[in-house]
Amino acid sequence: MGAGASQASAVPAGWRHGDREQVAVVSFSHAIQHAYVAVLGIVYPFALADFHVSYAVLGVILSVAGIVGGLLQGLAGLVKKYSARVLLGCQNSGMALASVLGALSPGMVAFSAARIFGTLVNWPQHPVGSAHLVDRVPHRRGLVLSAHTTGGNVGTLVAPIAASAAIAAFSWRWALAGAGMVMALGSIVTWTRVRPGHGSSPGHGSSPGHGSSPGHGGAAGHGSAVERSVPARSQVSVRSALRRRKAVAVLAAGMIAGAGRGLGVLTTYVPAYLRDGLHERALTIGVLVTVVSIGAVFGPMVFGQISDRAGRRPVLYTLYAFGAAALAGFVLVGSNLLLLGLAGLCVGVFSYSEQPVRQALFSDAMDGVPARAAFGAYFAISQSFGALWIALIGLLVTDVGFHVAFFVMASSFLAAGTVIAVFARDPTASQARPEVTAG
Repeated sequence: MGAGASQASAVPAGWRHGDREQVAVVSFSHAIQHAYVAVLGIVYPFALADFHVSYAVLGVILSVAGIVGGLLQGLAGLVKKYSARVLLGCQNSGMALASVLGALSPGMVAFSAARIFGTLVNWPQHPVGSAHLVDRVPHRRGLVLSAHTTGGNVGTLVAPIAASAAIAAFSWRWALAGAGMVMALGSIVTWTRVRPGHGSSPGHGSSPGHGSSPGHGGAAGHGSAVERSVPARSQVSVRSALRRRKAVAVLAAGMIAGAGRGLGVLTTYVPAYLRDGLHERALTIGVLVTVVSIGAVFGPMVFGQISDRAGRRPVLYTLYAFGAAALAGFVLVGSNLLLLGLAGLCVGVFSYSEQPVRQALFSDAMDGVPARAAFGAYFAISQSFGALWIALIGLLVTDVGFHVAFFVMASSFLAAGTVIAVFARDPTASQARPEVTAG
C-alpha cells in the first residue's frame, strides 16, 4: 500500500484533455440505461393490471433477470478486446429494441421475455463504464463514479414524468415504445463519442485503487514521459484481492443493502406503492417519482466529493442512517403529497448516494487489480445477490403489504452500515482515508 501511495502521487490532480467529455458521455450512456428501467417501473403496475399478474410473479421475473444480468457483468474482465464504445453502443441499441418488443408483447410471457432480453444486453454499463472512467481519472474516482451514478439518475429523473404523461394520454404500450425510439437516437452519442483511454488498451490501465499504471500519469501531451517515470505495478489476481477483508465487507454490505438499493428495487416498488398502496393517479406518480430522482441526481455528486476528502466510511455511516429513516418515513407519512414529496426527496438523496461511495470503497480495496476485471467481479457478485431482493420484496408486498416491505428495506441499510463499521476497518488510521485526494 505504501508503494501505491508514492506512485499515486505522480498522478496529476487536474483534468487532462478529453477527461470531462468522457465522464459526460459515459454518464449519458448510464442515463439511457436508467431511463429504460425507470420507464418500466412506471409501466409495471399498468401492464400487470392488463395481464392480471401479481407483484410476486413480477418479483420472480425481475429477480431472474437481475441474477442473469449480474452474472453477465463478470464478463467485463474477459472481453478485453472489445472497447467501451462497442460494448456500451451495443448495450444501448439493444435496450431500445427490448423496449419496442415489450410494447408489442401480447401477454406476460412475451413481456417477460422482452424484459429478460433487456437484461442480457444492458450488463456492460456498470463494470465497463466505471472501469473506463476510473482508468481515465484515477485520482478522483469518488467524484467520477458519483458522476457516473448521477448520470444514470438523470435518466431516472426524466423518464417517469414523460412515461406517466404518455400513459395518461395514450397507454403504457406507447410509453414503452416511445422510450425505445428515444433510446435508439441517444445511442448514437455512445457510438460516436466514447473514446479510448490515454494510451491504455481496453480492459487495462490503473488499478481501481490508485490508478498509477502507465497511461495515466501526466497532463495531455506528456503521458509518455510520465509513463517512463512511473514504475510498472505488479498486477494482483481478482481472486486473491477478493479475499481481502475490506473487499469482503464491502461486498457483504452491498448484498444486504440490496433490499433497499438493489437493482430495480426502488424503481419498481416506489411507483408500485404510490399506485396500488395509495391509489394515486399516473401523473401524480410521475411527479413523485421525479422528486425522488431529483434527490438522486445531486446527492451522489455531493457525497462522492465529500468521500474523496473525508473518507468513505464516515460518509457511508451517514448515508445508511438517513437512508433507513427515509425509506421507513416514505410509508409512514400517509397520503399527504407534501410529506410524500419530502420523504421521497430524502430517499433519493441518501439511498441513491450509497452505491457510488460503497463502490469507491471497494475500488480502494482492490489495489493492483485491472479496473475492468475488478468492477466486473464487483457488479457480478453484488447485483446477482441484490437481485434476489426484488423477488423477496415482491413476496412481502403481496403477502403482508408495502409497509412491512419498506421497513425491511430500511433495516437492510442499518445492517449494511454495521458490517462496514465492524469489518471494513483499516489496520492503520492513515489508511482510513483514500490515499489519493482531489487536489
